[in-house]
Amino acid sequence: MHTRRAIHHRSWSGLSLLAPLLASAALGCNQPPPPGSSGTVGDDETEADTDGETTDPSTSDGTDEPDTSDTEDTDATTTDPDDTDDTSDTSDTGEFDDTLYPLADGATWTYIAKNTNGQVLGMEIVNTTEIDWEGETAWMIVDNINAKGEWTESVIVRDGTLSSRVHKEIKSDSGTVMIVDYDPGFARVDDSWDTVDFSEEFFYDRTEYDGNGLNPSVEARAHIFTVKAVNEKITVPAGTFDCVQVERVRSAGGAAGEIVVSWYAYGVGKIREERPADSRIEELASVSLPGGVDLP
Repeated sequence: MHTRRAIHHRSWSGLSLLAPLLASAALGCNQPPPPGSSGTVGDDETEADTDGETTDPSTSDGTDEPDTSDTEDTDATTTDPDDTDDTSDTSDTGEFDDTLYPLADGATWTYIAKNTNGQVLGMEIVNTTEIDWEGETAWMIVDNINAKGEWTESVIVRDGTLSSRVHKEIKSDSGTVMIVDYDPGFARVDDSWDTVDFSEEFFYDRTEYDGNGLNPSVEARAHIFTVKAVNEKITVPAGTFDCVQVERVRSAGGAAGEIVVSWYAYGVGKIREERPADSRIEELASVSLPGGVDLP
């Protein structure tokens, strides 16, 4: 069970492939208001998500998940859905309309990574497979091979409305490079985060092993998650979505004070992520969710 502390309580308890993806941004897709909201995951990630380390093969900054940098650059614009030319129907998010972090066997998310100057750095393709983890249903999230010839395999579990990473392995063609366990888990996002300024802190131990599962190194970590906005319209190559904006600040462990800002849409997952320390941004280019959305 997660150790969590509420800060503000609820009042009611390959780049040639990029051209067609970038062109699709002009077609914006409109999402409905999040259910139950008042009005907005690298480790990880739908996750392409991270814990802000320097070893994640999915990003050039080597973070523990394919999260991306927060920045003053605001390419995610606020857009009036009536101003777009898109006539596609994206209002039906299927069986996932009540979750900010949809997980399904066979789901795929594609993200475009760029720096704060708008220069495209590459693409991140994230695939999900349902697995059994210690007798419980879980999901294996695998990203594409990076420039170092490595990829990440992460295990995500649910505890009520909270999704967390509990295990990660960095792989290469020669075998396993590194193994990481998170006890009780590194939080991604909670579906109940629908109140602006609500904040809570999560504590966990991160244990890193070598590729053989030996030489463990343990670090106590914590992050404070704060809801900065709800129903915030964000436009990315995959379309325009009503999002929950979540700020994550590392409050204990190495790189304390590190900030990651993420936007999630109900029934879709992570839409955008910013990492200010790395001047890096990730934006959703496409998503295929069995039983849910297929965009753009």
